Amino acid sequence: MWSNANATVIAVVLATVLAILSVPASADADAHRDGDRHPCADVSAAPFVDRDRISSVHRDAVDCLWHLGIVRGSVTADGRRRFDPTAAVDRGQFAGMLHRLLDVTGRADRLPEPRRPRFDDVPAGHTFDREVHTLASAGVIEGVDGRSFAPGRLVRRDQTASLLRRAARWATGDELLATSGPLFHDIVGSVHRDAIEAAFEFGLVDGVAYPCGDGGGRYEPLRSLQRQQAASVLARAIGTLDAIEAGEVERRKPDPECPSPVWVPRIDAAVDYAEGRTGSISFAVIGTDGQLVGHRASTQVAAVSVIKVMFLVAYLDHPDVRDRPLTADDRDLLEPMIRRSANEPGTRIADMVGPEGMNALAERAGMRDFHFTRPWGNSRTSARDQARFMLAFDRYVPSRHRDYARQLLTQVVPEQRWGIGQVATDGWTKHFKGGWGPGTGSVDHQVVLLRHHDGTRVALSVMTTGSPSHEYGKATLEGLFRRLLADLPRT
Repeated sequence: MWSNANATVIAVVLATVLAILSVPASADADAHRDGDRHPCADVSAAPFVDRDRISSVHRDAVDCLWHLGIVRGSVTADGRRRFDPTAAVDRGQFAGMLHRLLDVTGRADRLPEPRRPRFDDVPAGHTFDREVHTLASAGVIEGVDGRSFAPGRLVRRDQTASLLRRAARWATGDELLATSGPLFHDIVGSVHRDAIEAAFEFGLVDGVAYPCGDGGGRYEPLRSLQRQQAASVLARAIGTLDAIEAGEVERRKPDPECPSPVWVPRIDAAVDYAEGRTGSISFAVIGTDGQLVGHRASTQVAAVSVIKVMFLVAYLDHPDVRDRPLTADDRDLLEPMIRRSANEPGTRIADMVGPEGMNALAERAGMRDFHFTRPWGNSRTSARDQARFMLAFDRYVPSRHRDYARQLLTQVVPEQRWGIGQVATDGWTKHFKGGWGPGTGSVDHQVVLLRHHDGTRVALSVMTTGSPSHEYGKATLEGLFRRLLADLPRT
Protein backbone atom coordinates (compact mmCIF):
# COMPACT_ATOMS: atom_id res chain seq x y z
CA MET A 1 0.00 0.00 0.00
CA TRP A 2 2.83 2.35 0.80
CA SER A 3 4.60 4.05 -1.97
CA ASN A 4 7.91 2.98 -3.06
CA ALA A 5 9.58 6.39 -2.34
CA ASN A 6 13.08 5.01 -1.76
CA ALA A 7 13.69 4.34 -5.40
CA THR A 8 16.40 6.39 -7.01
CA VAL A 9 15.32 9.35 -9.20
CA ILE A 10 17.26 9.78 -12.43
CA ALA A 11 17.59 12.97 -14.43
CA VAL A 12 15.02 13.88 -17.03
CA VAL A 13 16.45 14.27 -20.53
CA LEU A 14 14.85 15.81 -23.58
CA ALA A 15 14.86 12.60 -25.59
CA THR A 16 12.61 10.90 -23.01
CA VAL A 17 10.09 13.62 -22.24
CA LEU A 18 6.73 12.14 -21.27
CA ALA A 19 4.29 12.99 -24.08
CA ILE A 20 0.67 13.77 -23.41
CA LEU A 21 -1.96 12.74 -25.95
CA SER A 22 -4.21 15.40 -27.38
CA VAL A 23 -6.76 13.07 -29.00
CA PRO A 24 -10.38 13.01 -27.78
CA ALA A 25 -11.32 10.82 -24.84
CA SER A 26 -11.70 7.14 -25.71
CA ALA A 27 -14.86 5.07 -25.65
CA ASP A 28 -13.68 3.61 -22.38
CA ALA A 29 -13.52 7.08 -20.88
CA ASP A 30 -17.09 7.71 -22.08
CA ALA A 31 -18.13 4.48 -20.38
CA HIS A 32 -16.51 5.75 -17.21
CA ARG A 33 -18.47 8.99 -17.38
CA ASP A 34 -21.67 7.01 -17.85
CA GLY A 35 -20.84 4.91 -14.79
CA ASP A 36 -20.83 1.62 -16.70
CA ARG A 37 -17.43 0.37 -15.58
CA HIS A 38 -14.03 1.51 -14.45
CA PRO A 39 -12.01 2.71 -17.44
CA CYS A 40 -9.09 0.48 -16.57
CA ALA A 41 -11.01 -2.75 -16.22
CA ASP A 42 -9.19 -5.57 -18.02
CA VAL A 43 -6.67 -3.32 -19.77
CA SER A 44 -3.77 -4.87 -21.62
CA ALA A 45 -0.10 -4.32 -20.85
CA ALA A 46 1.39 -1.03 -22.01
CA PRO A 47 3.83 -1.60 -24.91
CA PHE A 48 6.86 -0.03 -23.24
CA VAL A 49 10.19 -1.74 -23.92
CA ASP A 50 11.20 -1.01 -20.32
CA ARG A 51 7.93 -2.18 -18.74
CA ASP A 52 9.90 -4.78 -16.77
CA ARG A 53 11.69 -1.90 -15.02
CA ILE A 54 8.40 -0.49 -13.74
CA SER A 55 7.91 -1.46 -10.11
CA SER A 56 5.19 -4.05 -9.65
CA VAL A 57 3.60 -1.57 -7.22
CA HIS A 58 3.00 0.89 -10.08
CA ARG A 59 2.78 -1.33 -13.17
CA ASP A 60 -1.02 -1.62 -13.24
CA ALA A 61 -1.37 2.15 -12.91
CA VAL A 62 1.00 2.75 -15.84
CA ASP A 63 -1.00 0.27 -17.94
CA CYS A 64 -4.17 2.13 -16.95
CA LEU A 65 -2.86 5.57 -17.92
CA TRP A 66 -1.48 4.23 -21.20
CA HIS A 67 -4.89 2.75 -21.97
CA LEU A 68 -6.59 6.07 -21.22
CA GLY A 69 -4.14 8.02 -23.36
CA ILE A 70 -2.77 10.00 -20.44
CA VAL A 71 0.82 8.84 -20.99
CA ARG A 72 2.65 7.69 -24.09
CA GLY A 73 6.28 7.67 -23.10
CA SER A 74 8.98 8.51 -25.61
CA VAL A 75 9.91 6.97 -28.93
CA THR A 76 13.30 5.27 -29.17
CA ALA A 77 15.57 5.39 -32.22
CA ASP A 78 14.17 2.07 -33.47
CA GLY A 79 10.55 3.24 -33.18
CA ARG A 80 9.64 1.53 -29.90
CA ARG A 81 8.16 3.22 -26.85
CA ARG A 82 10.00 3.78 -23.56
CA PHE A 83 8.53 4.89 -20.22
CA ASP A 84 11.58 5.60 -18.01
CA PRO A 85 9.68 4.76 -14.79
CA THR A 86 12.15 6.19 -12.28
CA ALA A 87 12.78 9.45 -14.12
CA ALA A 88 11.46 12.50 -12.31
CA VAL A 89 8.35 14.38 -13.47
CA ASP A 90 8.59 18.12 -14.03
CA ARG A 91 5.89 20.72 -13.42
CA GLY A 92 4.94 21.02 -17.07
CA GLN A 93 4.54 17.27 -17.48
CA PHE A 94 2.43 16.92 -14.35
CA ALA A 95 0.17 19.78 -15.45
CA GLY A 96 -0.32 18.02 -18.78
CA MET A 97 -1.10 14.69 -17.12
CA LEU A 98 -3.49 16.27 -14.64
CA HIS A 99 -5.34 18.14 -17.40
CA ARG A 100 -5.65 14.95 -19.39
CA LEU A 101 -7.00 13.12 -16.32
CA LEU A 102 -9.76 15.73 -15.95
CA ASP A 103 -10.52 15.30 -19.65
CA VAL A 104 -10.71 11.50 -19.40
CA THR A 105 -13.06 11.69 -16.41
CA GLY A 106 -15.40 14.09 -18.23
CA ARG A 107 -14.53 17.18 -16.24
CA ALA A 108 -12.37 19.14 -18.67
CA ASP A 109 -15.40 20.63 -20.42
CA ARG A 110 -15.99 22.72 -17.30
CA LEU A 111 -12.50 24.18 -17.26
CA PRO A 112 -12.38 27.93 -17.97
CA GLU A 113 -10.79 29.34 -21.08
CA PRO A 114 -7.11 29.97 -20.42
CA ARG A 115 -6.08 33.55 -19.73
CA ARG A 116 -2.89 34.39 -21.63
CA PRO A 117 -0.25 35.60 -21.34
CA ARG A 118 0.28 34.77 -17.69
CA PHE A 119 3.59 32.92 -17.42
CA ASP A 120 6.46 34.32 -19.44
CA ASP A 121 8.25 30.93 -19.41
CA VAL A 122 5.25 29.11 -20.94
CA PRO A 123 4.85 31.05 -24.19
CA ALA A 124 2.49 30.27 -27.05
CA GLY A 125 3.66 27.11 -28.75
CA HIS A 126 5.10 25.60 -25.55
CA THR A 127 4.34 21.87 -25.20
CA PHE A 128 2.11 22.53 -22.21
CA ASP A 129 0.88 26.06 -22.96
CA ARG A 130 -2.83 25.14 -23.04
CA GLU A 131 -2.73 22.80 -20.07
CA VAL A 132 -0.72 25.11 -17.81
CA HIS A 133 -2.76 28.24 -18.51
CA THR A 134 -6.11 26.45 -18.33
CA LEU A 135 -5.35 24.86 -14.96
CA ALA A 136 -3.89 28.14 -13.69
CA SER A 137 -7.09 29.93 -14.69
CA ALA A 138 -9.05 27.34 -12.72
CA GLY A 139 -6.87 27.84 -9.65
CA VAL A 140 -5.55 24.28 -9.76
CA ILE A 141 -1.90 25.20 -10.32
CA GLU A 142 0.15 28.19 -9.29
CA GLY A 143 3.31 29.83 -10.51
CA VAL A 144 6.53 30.16 -8.60
CA ASP A 145 6.07 33.92 -8.79
CA GLY A 146 3.78 36.36 -10.56
CA ARG A 147 5.18 35.79 -14.06
CA SER A 148 6.93 32.40 -13.94
CA PHE A 149 5.69 28.81 -13.81
CA ALA A 150 9.09 27.00 -14.06
CA PRO A 151 7.71 24.14 -16.20
CA GLY A 152 11.03 22.29 -16.18
CA ARG A 153 11.41 22.27 -12.41
CA LEU A 154 10.86 18.85 -10.83
CA VAL A 155 7.67 18.15 -8.88
CA ARG A 156 8.17 17.13 -5.25
CA ARG A 157 5.99 14.78 -3.23
CA ASP A 158 4.72 17.61 -1.00
CA GLN A 159 3.79 19.74 -4.01
CA THR A 160 1.99 16.76 -5.55
CA ALA A 161 -0.36 16.60 -2.57
CA SER A 162 -1.24 20.29 -2.91
CA LEU A 163 -1.84 19.97 -6.65
CA LEU A 164 -4.16 17.00 -6.17
CA ARG A 165 -6.02 18.68 -3.33
CA ARG A 166 -6.66 21.80 -5.43
CA ALA A 167 -7.71 19.64 -8.40
CA ALA A 168 -10.17 17.77 -6.19
CA ARG A 169 -11.57 21.06 -4.85
CA TRP A 170 -12.12 22.34 -8.38
CA ALA A 171 -13.52 19.05 -9.70
CA THR A 172 -15.89 18.28 -6.81
CA GLY A 173 -16.55 21.62 -5.18
CA ASP A 174 -15.43 20.21 -1.83
CA GLU A 175 -12.43 21.38 0.19
CA LEU A 176 -10.58 18.30 1.41
CA LEU A 177 -9.85 18.71 5.11
CA ALA A 178 -7.96 16.28 7.32
CA THR A 179 -9.44 15.27 10.65
CA SER A 180 -6.97 12.63 11.89
CA GLY A 181 -3.54 14.24 12.27
CA PRO A 182 -0.81 14.41 13.19
CA LEU A 183 0.36 11.83 10.69
CA PHE A 184 3.91 12.32 9.42
CA HIS A 185 6.82 13.55 11.52
CA ASP A 186 8.73 14.94 8.53
CA ILE A 187 6.08 17.45 7.37
CA VAL A 188 5.96 19.55 10.54
CA GLY A 189 6.34 23.19 9.50
CA SER A 190 5.73 22.46 5.81
CA VAL A 191 3.41 24.83 3.94
CA HIS A 192 1.99 21.68 2.34
CA ARG A 193 1.20 19.90 5.62
CA ASP A 194 -2.59 20.38 5.48
CA ALA A 195 -2.67 19.23 1.86
CA ILE A 196 -0.54 16.15 2.57
CA GLU A 197 -2.66 15.04 5.51
CA ALA A 198 -5.93 15.66 3.64
CA ALA A 199 -4.69 13.97 0.46
CA PHE A 200 -3.59 10.96 2.50
CA GLU A 201 -6.88 10.75 4.36
CA PHE A 202 -8.85 10.83 1.09
CA GLY A 203 -6.60 8.22 -0.51
CA LEU A 204 -4.87 10.46 -3.05
CA VAL A 205 -1.31 9.98 -1.75
CA ASP A 206 0.56 7.48 0.40
CA GLY A 207 3.30 7.77 2.96
CA VAL A 208 6.39 5.61 3.16
CA ALA A 209 6.05 4.63 6.84
CA TYR A 210 2.74 3.83 8.49
CA PRO A 211 1.15 6.75 10.37
CA CYS A 212 -0.34 5.72 13.69
CA GLY A 213 -1.90 8.96 14.85
CA ASP A 214 1.13 9.99 16.88
CA GLY A 215 2.88 11.84 14.08
CA GLY A 216 5.44 9.06 13.69
CA GLY A 217 4.77 8.27 10.05
CA ARG A 218 7.11 9.34 7.27
CA TYR A 219 6.17 11.05 3.99
CA GLU A 220 9.53 12.20 2.56
CA PRO A 221 8.06 15.47 1.25
CA LEU A 222 11.11 16.80 -0.58
CA ARG A 223 11.70 13.77 -2.79
CA SER A 224 10.98 14.26 -6.48
CA LEU A 225 7.99 12.45 -7.93
CA GLN A 226 8.89 9.59 -10.26
CA ARG A 227 6.96 8.86 -13.45
CA GLN A 228 5.71 5.54 -12.11
CA GLN A 229 4.62 7.20 -8.84
CA ALA A 230 2.80 9.90 -10.81
CA ALA A 231 0.92 7.17 -12.66
CA SER A 232 -0.21 5.63 -9.38
CA VAL A 233 -1.47 8.85 -7.80
CA LEU A 234 -3.34 9.83 -10.96
CA ALA A 235 -4.86 6.40 -11.49
CA ARG A 236 -5.97 6.43 -7.85
CA ALA A 237 -7.48 9.90 -8.29
CA ILE A 238 -9.94 8.62 -10.90
CA GLY A 239 -11.87 6.61 -8.35
CA THR A 240 -11.33 9.08 -5.53
CA LEU A 241 -12.89 12.01 -7.38
CA ASP A 242 -15.95 9.95 -8.23
CA ALA A 243 -16.28 8.76 -4.62
CA ILE A 244 -16.06 12.33 -3.28
CA GLU A 245 -18.75 13.55 -5.65
CA ALA A 246 -20.99 10.60 -4.76
CA GLY A 247 -20.45 11.12 -1.04
CA GLU A 248 -19.09 7.60 -0.77
CA VAL A 249 -15.44 8.23 0.00
CA GLU A 250 -14.07 6.26 2.93
CA ARG A 251 -11.49 8.30 4.78
CA ARG A 252 -8.31 6.53 5.75
CA LYS A 253 -7.47 6.92 9.39
CA PRO A 254 -4.33 5.85 11.22
CA ASP A 255 -4.72 3.12 13.79
CA PRO A 256 -4.38 4.81 17.19
CA GLU A 257 -3.36 1.52 18.76
CA CYS A 258 -0.37 0.72 16.56
CA PRO A 259 2.96 1.99 17.84
CA SER A 260 5.20 3.70 15.34
CA PRO A 261 8.71 3.08 16.66
CA VAL A 262 11.16 5.83 15.84
CA TRP A 263 14.66 4.43 15.76
CA VAL A 264 17.90 5.82 14.44
CA PRO A 265 20.85 3.43 14.81
CA ARG A 266 23.79 4.60 16.89
CA ILE A 267 26.70 3.22 14.95
CA ASP A 268 29.57 4.33 17.21
CA ALA A 269 29.58 1.14 19.26
CA ALA A 270 29.39 -0.97 16.10
CA VAL A 271 32.29 0.91 14.50
CA ASP A 272 34.40 0.52 17.65
CA TYR A 273 33.65 -3.21 17.68
CA ALA A 274 34.40 -3.60 13.96
CA GLU A 275 37.77 -1.88 14.30
CA GLY A 276 38.76 -4.36 16.98
CA ARG A 277 37.95 -7.43 14.87
CA THR A 278 40.22 -9.19 12.39
CA GLY A 279 39.35 -8.75 8.73
CA SER A 280 37.68 -6.08 6.65
CA ILE A 281 34.18 -5.04 7.76
CA SER A 282 31.60 -2.77 6.15
CA PHE A 283 27.96 -2.22 7.04
CA ALA A 284 24.93 -0.07 6.25
CA VAL A 285 21.74 0.52 8.20
CA ILE A 286 18.51 2.27 7.20
CA GLY A 287 16.57 3.32 10.30
CA THR A 288 12.93 4.32 10.63
CA ASP A 289 13.80 7.83 9.48
CA GLY A 290 14.72 6.41 6.07
CA GLN A 291 18.30 7.62 6.24
CA LEU A 292 21.22 5.31 5.43
CA VAL A 293 24.19 5.36 7.80
CA GLY A 294 27.11 3.01 7.96
CA HIS A 295 30.79 2.23 8.05
CA ARG A 296 32.74 1.89 4.78
CA ALA A 297 29.28 1.29 3.28
CA SER A 298 30.34 1.76 -0.36
CA THR A 299 33.15 -0.80 -0.19
CA GLN A 300 32.72 -3.31 -3.00
CA VAL A 301 32.87 -6.99 -2.04
CA ALA A 302 32.00 -10.33 -3.63
CA ALA A 303 28.24 -10.86 -3.32
CA VAL A 304 28.43 -14.64 -2.73
CA SER A 305 25.04 -16.06 -1.69
CA VAL A 306 23.37 -12.82 -0.57
CA ILE A 307 22.77 -12.33 -4.31
CA LYS A 308 20.17 -15.10 -4.02
CA VAL A 309 17.62 -12.61 -2.69
CA MET A 310 18.04 -10.77 -5.99
CA PHE A 311 17.67 -14.09 -7.83
CA LEU A 312 14.42 -14.70 -5.94
CA VAL A 313 13.04 -11.30 -6.93
CA ALA A 314 14.22 -11.58 -10.55
CA TYR A 315 12.60 -14.99 -10.92
CA LEU A 316 9.24 -14.00 -9.41
CA ASP A 317 9.12 -10.90 -11.62
CA HIS A 318 10.15 -12.77 -14.79
CA PRO A 319 7.60 -12.46 -17.65
CA ASP A 320 7.08 -16.24 -17.59
CA VAL A 321 6.28 -16.24 -13.86
CA ARG A 322 4.86 -12.92 -12.69
CA ASP A 323 1.30 -13.32 -13.99
CA ARG A 324 0.58 -16.92 -12.97
CA PRO A 325 0.34 -18.96 -9.76
CA LEU A 326 3.53 -20.62 -8.60
CA THR A 327 3.86 -24.32 -9.36
CA ALA A 328 5.54 -27.12 -7.43
CA ASP A 329 8.49 -26.80 -9.82
CA ASP A 330 8.82 -23.10 -8.97
CA ARG A 331 8.87 -23.85 -5.26
CA ASP A 332 11.29 -26.74 -5.70
CA LEU A 333 13.65 -24.29 -7.39
CA LEU A 334 13.33 -21.32 -5.01
CA GLU A 335 12.98 -22.87 -1.59
CA PRO A 336 16.28 -24.79 -1.47
CA MET A 337 18.07 -21.69 -2.79
CA ILE A 338 16.81 -19.50 0.06
CA ARG A 339 16.22 -21.92 2.93
CA ARG A 340 19.51 -23.82 2.74
CA SER A 341 21.43 -21.69 0.21
CA ALA A 342 21.61 -24.31 -2.57
CA ASN A 343 23.76 -23.04 -5.45
CA GLU A 344 22.36 -24.94 -8.44
CA PRO A 345 19.01 -23.05 -8.40
CA GLY A 346 20.94 -19.77 -8.38
CA THR A 347 22.86 -20.85 -11.47
CA ARG A 348 19.63 -21.80 -13.25
CA ILE A 349 18.05 -18.44 -12.45
CA ALA A 350 21.23 -16.59 -13.47
CA ASP A 351 21.07 -18.38 -16.84
CA MET A 352 17.37 -17.57 -17.16
CA VAL A 353 17.60 -13.87 -16.28
CA GLY A 354 21.08 -13.13 -17.62
CA PRO A 355 23.40 -10.24 -16.80
CA GLU A 356 21.07 -7.72 -18.43
CA GLY A 357 18.17 -8.76 -16.20
CA MET A 358 20.24 -8.72 -13.02
CA ASN A 359 21.80 -5.34 -13.75
CA ALA A 360 18.35 -3.96 -14.67
CA LEU A 361 17.01 -5.07 -11.29
CA ALA A 362 19.96 -3.39 -9.57
CA GLU A 363 19.20 -0.19 -11.47
CA ARG A 364 15.54 -0.30 -10.44
CA ALA A 365 16.59 -0.71 -6.84
CA GLY A 366 18.94 2.27 -6.99
CA MET A 367 22.12 0.26 -6.46
CA ARG A 368 25.34 2.15 -7.17
CA ASP A 369 28.02 -0.50 -6.74
CA PHE A 370 26.47 -3.68 -8.16
CA HIS A 371 27.94 -5.45 -11.17
CA PHE A 372 26.90 -8.95 -12.21
CA THR A 373 29.53 -11.37 -13.44
CA ARG A 374 30.21 -15.09 -13.76
CA PRO A 375 30.54 -17.06 -11.64
CA TRP A 376 27.68 -15.21 -10.03
CA GLY A 377 29.18 -15.43 -6.51
CA ASN A 378 31.93 -13.06 -7.68
CA SER A 379 29.41 -10.35 -8.63
CA ARG A 380 30.30 -7.07 -6.92
CA THR A 381 28.09 -5.27 -4.47
CA SER A 382 28.30 -3.15 -1.32
CA ALA A 383 26.64 -2.86 2.06
CA ARG A 384 24.75 0.26 1.01
CA ASP A 385 23.49 -1.48 -2.15
CA GLN A 386 22.13 -4.41 -0.21
CA ALA A 387 20.56 -2.35 2.58
CA ARG A 388 18.66 -0.28 0.02
CA PHE A 389 17.58 -3.41 -1.81
CA MET A 390 16.44 -5.26 1.31
CA LEU A 391 14.42 -2.29 2.57
CA ALA A 392 12.01 -2.70 -0.36
CA PHE A 393 12.91 -6.05 -1.95
CA ASP A 394 9.30 -7.30 -1.87
CA ARG A 395 8.08 -4.21 -3.69
CA TYR A 396 9.94 -5.35 -6.79
CA VAL A 397 7.92 -8.58 -6.68
CA PRO A 398 4.44 -8.81 -8.25
CA SER A 399 1.75 -8.51 -5.61
CA ARG A 400 0.52 -12.07 -6.12
CA HIS A 401 3.96 -13.44 -5.12
CA ARG A 402 4.87 -10.87 -2.47
CA ASP A 403 3.72 -12.76 0.61
CA TYR A 404 5.52 -15.88 -0.60
CA ALA A 405 8.81 -14.01 -1.07
CA ARG A 406 8.62 -12.43 2.38
CA GLN A 407 7.72 -15.71 4.07
CA LEU A 408 10.51 -17.61 2.35
CA LEU A 409 13.11 -15.26 3.83
CA THR A 410 11.89 -16.14 7.33
CA GLN A 411 12.51 -19.88 6.78
CA VAL A 412 16.29 -20.17 6.70
CA VAL A 413 17.29 -23.57 8.11
CA PRO A 414 18.44 -23.59 11.77
CA GLU A 415 22.09 -24.33 10.99
CA GLN A 416 22.28 -21.12 8.92
CA ARG A 417 20.49 -18.87 11.43
CA TRP A 418 23.68 -17.38 12.81
CA GLY A 419 24.47 -13.67 13.05
CA ILE A 420 21.17 -11.79 12.96
CA GLY A 421 19.38 -15.08 13.60
CA GLN A 422 20.76 -15.10 17.15
CA VAL A 423 19.65 -11.54 17.98
CA ALA A 424 16.24 -10.97 19.59
CA THR A 425 14.00 -8.53 17.67
CA ASP A 426 10.68 -8.79 19.54
CA GLY A 427 7.86 -7.17 17.56
CA TRP A 428 9.88 -7.30 14.33
CA THR A 429 9.86 -10.08 11.74
CA LYS A 430 13.31 -11.00 10.40
CA HIS A 431 13.70 -11.58 6.66
CA PHE A 432 17.33 -12.40 5.94
CA LYS A 433 19.90 -14.28 3.90
CA GLY A 434 23.54 -15.06 4.53
CA GLY A 435 26.45 -15.54 2.18
CA TRP A 436 29.80 -17.12 2.98
CA GLY A 437 32.91 -18.69 1.50
CA PRO A 438 33.60 -22.43 1.60
CA GLY A 439 33.94 -22.55 5.39
CA THR A 440 37.13 -20.49 5.40
CA GLY A 441 36.02 -17.15 6.82
CA SER A 442 37.18 -15.42 3.66
CA VAL A 443 33.65 -14.05 3.19
CA ASP A 444 30.76 -13.85 5.68
CA HIS A 445 27.83 -11.55 4.86
CA GLN A 446 24.22 -11.10 5.94
CA VAL A 447 21.44 -8.91 4.53
CA VAL A 448 18.33 -8.22 6.59
CA LEU A 449 14.89 -6.62 6.46
CA LEU A 450 13.13 -6.12 9.80
CA ARG A 451 9.38 -5.47 9.53
CA HIS A 452 7.48 -4.15 12.52
CA HIS A 453 3.88 -5.32 12.90
CA ASP A 454 2.69 -1.78 12.02
CA GLY A 455 4.54 -1.90 8.69
CA THR A 456 7.62 0.10 9.71
CA ARG A 457 10.83 -1.18 8.12
CA VAL A 458 14.51 -1.29 9.04
CA ALA A 459 17.21 -2.71 6.76
CA LEU A 460 20.75 -3.81 7.58
CA SER A 461 23.61 -5.24 5.58
CA VAL A 462 26.89 -6.41 7.08
CA MET A 463 29.80 -7.55 4.89
CA THR A 464 32.98 -9.17 6.27
CA THR A 465 36.04 -10.50 4.48
CA GLY A 466 39.32 -11.94 5.74
CA SER A 467 38.10 -13.51 8.99
CA PRO A 468 40.38 -16.22 10.44
CA SER A 469 37.54 -18.76 10.17
CA HIS A 470 33.85 -19.10 9.39
CA GLU A 471 33.08 -19.37 13.11
CA TYR A 472 34.97 -16.12 13.74
CA GLY A 473 33.08 -14.42 10.90
CA LYS A 474 29.72 -15.57 12.31
CA ALA A 475 30.67 -14.22 15.73
CA THR A 476 31.61 -10.89 14.13
CA LEU A 477 28.22 -10.67 12.45
CA GLU A 478 26.35 -11.41 15.66
CA GLY A 479 28.40 -8.87 17.60
CA LEU A 480 27.72 -6.16 15.04
CA PHE A 481 23.99 -6.83 14.84
CA ARG A 482 23.69 -6.81 18.65
CA ARG A 483 25.34 -3.41 18.81
CA LEU A 484 23.50 -1.94 15.85
CA LEU A 485 20.11 -3.08 17.18
CA ALA A 486 20.73 -2.42 20.87
CA ASP A 487 18.21 0.45 21.04
CA LEU A 488 15.63 -1.02 18.64
CA PRO A 489 12.15 -0.69 20.26
CA ARG A 490 10.94 -4.14 21.33
CA THR A 491 7.17 -3.82 21.03
